[in-house]
Amino acid sequence: MNGHLLDLAVMMHADHDRVAREHMARLAGRLGYLAVHVPAQCALTSDEVDSLVAAAQPALVVVDTDGEQPGRVRSADADAVRAARRELDAVGDRRPLVVDVPISIGRTRNEAVARADRDPRFVGDAHPEVSGVFGTFEQAQACVLALAEAGADVLLVTVPDELDVADVLAQVRALVVGATPALFSKARKS
Repeated sequence: MNGHLLDLAVMMHADHDRVAREHMARLAGRLGYLAVHVPAQCALTSDEVDSLVAAAQPALVVVDTDGEQPGRVRSADADAVRAARRELDAVGDRRPLVVDVPISIGRTRNEAVARADRDPRFVGDAHPEVSGVFGTFEQAQACVLALAEAGADVLLVTVPDELDVADVLAQVRALVVGATPALFSKARKS
């Protein structure tokens, strides 16, 4: 961790074209995200991967695999994160604990709802209100604080498919920098 609450990573949208993927990767790299994840179902050529790596600098590009992965929790449930942290710690596994969730933040709750509802990936259990980080900035910040306190190291987010992806990524970044670490320190002392 580099002076912020959690490291950040963003999941690419499997249906995006090369230009959209590189745009999101470039933004994530410039905003200080640790990594850009490519879903397993994306069949990228080596040239496309090379272009994505160049665009994402200094962020890493991770090509995900299907199935469950040790050290990855697919829920914003702090109890699930605590349990996963205990499991890793019990066997001395020092890998970072990744919380892999959908996210929808809005200036108002209605904006968060609208962003999530426009994305066809966010249905049922995959909706951010059900399994992810959701609501106003303050509500999302409270959720992220709880995840960090529960033992998460990396927040891997699937952002809504929005034209204003730069705004969405910047809002997510703001959840883990600035006054948030001070809030977390206060929460730990209580």
